[in-house]
Order: sequence, then structure tokens, then C-alpha cells
Amino acid sequence: MVLIKVNEVPTTKEGLKERTRRAWRINPSRLYGQDTVISVYRGQILEVYKILGYGADAISEGRIAFELEEIESDLRGKTIVTKTSNPCTIVETLEFK
Repeated sequence: MVLIKVNEVPTTKEGLKERTRRAWRINPSRLYGQDTVISVYRGQILEVYKILGYGADAISEGRIAFELEEIESDLRGKTIVTKTSNPCTIVETLEFK
């Protein structure tokens, strides 16, 4: 699962999806086998997306952009504990408060 930390919450679902989907610095080889992205703000899971694809970001060189689809999940709204300061990382398991 890919964890994306956003530093502000957009006012619309489409705004959150756009903020979550693009301009992340991560090695594409680490994304192999990952099928889900969670968007997190201050430990709270805002949204859960299915990864439809990813590739080089068209605007920010050296960054990755995802193609995402919103999915139903019981993770939405939960608060998680994460020890990484990296805004885009891979997590194997989630620890909830």
C-alpha cells in the first residue's frame, strides 16, 4: 500500500484526488505490486484509491504521477500511526490509534 501524506486538505473530492495523484518522489521499482493508495492528513486517512497506473509526472521532472480510482474502504476516517516523515512511502501494515 502506498501512503501519501498531504499537507493540506483540498475542499473537494476531486481536489484531494488531484493532490494525491501527482508529483511524488519515489523509485518506480518500489511501486511494483502496489495496488492501493491512502491519502493521509495528520494521521487521519482521508481517502482510499485503487492504482490504475503510474508513470513519470508530465509537469514535475523526476516525479511520479498515479492514475487513481476512488474505492470503498473501511480505512477511511481511521487514524494511523506512522513513523516516516517521507510524504510518499510504501507501508506493509497499518497501526491504528
